[in-house]
Amino acid sequence: MHDREFGNGNGYSNGNGYTNGNSYTNGNGYTNGNGYSNGNGNVNGNGEANGAKVIKMKPMDSELLREQGHIMVDFIADYYKNLQDSPQDFPVLSQVQPGYLRDMLPDSAPDQPESLKELLDDVSKKIMPGITHWQSPSYFAYYASSTSVAGFLGEMLNAGLSVVGFTWLTSPAATELEIIVLDWLAKLLQLPDHFLSTGNGGGVIQGTGCEAVLVVVLAARDRILKKVGKTLLPQLVAYASDQTHSSFRKACLIGGIHEENIRLLKTDSSTNYGMPPESLEEAISHDLAEGFIPFFICATVGTTSSAAVDPLVPLGKIAKKYGIWMHVDAAYAGNACICPEYRKFIDGIENADSFNMNAHKWLFANQTCSPLWVKDRYSLIDALKTNPEYLEFKVSKKDAVVNYKDWQISLSRRFRSLKLWMVLRLYGSENLRNFIRDHVNLAKHFEDYVAQDPHFEVVTTRYFSLVCFRLVPVDGDEEKCNERNRELLAAVNSTGKIFISHTALSDKFILRFAVGAPLTEEKHVTEAWQIIQKHSSKFTCNGHY
Repeated sequence: MHDREFGNGNGYSNGNGYTNGNSYTNGNGYTNGNGYSNGNGNVNGNGEANGAKVIKMKPMDSELLREQGHIMVDFIADYYKNLQDSPQDFPVLSQVQPGYLRDMLPDSAPDQPESLKELLDDVSKKIMPGITHWQSPSYFAYYASSTSVAGFLGEMLNAGLSVVGFTWLTSPAATELEIIVLDWLAKLLQLPDHFLSTGNGGGVIQGTGCEAVLVVVLAARDRILKKVGKTLLPQLVAYASDQTHSSFRKACLIGGIHEENIRLLKTDSSTNYGMPPESLEEAISHDLAEGFIPFFICATVGTTSSAAVDPLVPLGKIAKKYGIWMHVDAAYAGNACICPEYRKFIDGIENADSFNMNAHKWLFANQTCSPLWVKDRYSLIDALKTNPEYLEFKVSKKDAVVNYKDWQISLSRRFRSLKLWMVLRLYGSENLRNFIRDHVNLAKHFEDYVAQDPHFEVVTTRYFSLVCFRLVPVDGDEEKCNERNRELLAAVNSTGKIFISHTALSDKFILRFAVGAPLTEEKHVTEAWQIIQKHSSKFTCNGHY
């Protein structure tokens, strides 16, 4: 990245910002003792002039917030604009080396305040080179971390109000809005009524899908131990496929489940890497015969590697037959299920005990926002509740209010429902559905490119906006093929023009192309394919194998 900053070449300037690189002007200059003065420091209402000592710091001054907030919004807006207009200045995958920042920053924090101008200059020159630009229109790695104006505004309001809504009392609106908004979203997903707040279930916004999986593992563990006794914890067994997110294993280990009791059932291309129901039932039957206690099944809709879909209908029947808690992790693909044509992928959800999705992945709610619904809220609360005297307050009757501290690991919690509420209201469900459909169509566009090139192959059936593909093997040499695909991945990403990621399926090195960044258009998909084709030519002879 060149020594380029946001605005002009010497500083941040759009008529309302930095002009001479040393002071804040705002057109006619902001010098009334409430902001920057003579370029020597940051004042906060008591003034700092000619190096004079600041009398008193005011961490929250409404006028300073107004002035500097405008600067920051302009800075961020320019960032998004420049991602589109000047992509050459923003390598999608950061090209820095480990430890690059240590030599660029001081060894200790400053004793005296520095100006926002200086800080933003450092962001441009020192922080930005070390950023992998997840919001770039040419970001196609992992799954997206989607943003939107509505989500951003919700985050601003959340930060501004800065409430800590661990109980209803600490901010009634924070609790009640979360209940209402998650009922809205549950209805968009056509979830069964038992997941709504009007019954014994309900929803809660976790920070991430990893947290969601952890809390339901704990709930399922405690539910079964109440029946069989706590001493039988070593006999508990949990099941998932070998494509399940690594957070499942971590959640089990945190919950005290022995590593050897975590069953990861093998998948292959015959089921498009979905969990085979017959393998699950066979494993459960075997474990029961050996004296183990099956207690948890984690099914996935949209796996991390390939967006595979586990068949919920037969899995749910098995779970119901044996009285096992079934959780459905739909962190990525669950968002698409607000579209009627994709709702079929969660058919069978009626037999699940819990369901989660990440609205920050593909519903434009900004990091972090992971809605979780449970069929029986009391199983979750019983596993996680704490009742210290200093948090007690009286209510008219039991269950009159929800205290979300008892639905999650931490005590403190952010007002995350604000941004989800704003996304749903400012865009409307039909616009959200259409945006998701656009991303799926862009993935189909890329898939068509791959299918038309004899040097490449699509590896798995595409359900959503992820395409799994690779260079085809020559003479059946899979080892050499894996090596070539690794080299291709490194070459493509080293350009800084696009970023894609990889996975492994049936011992094959697979390239992943995931559409989900909010700025991505068809031209970016086409450019990405051209880059991939260009760098793949080194593996061909005169354009052919």
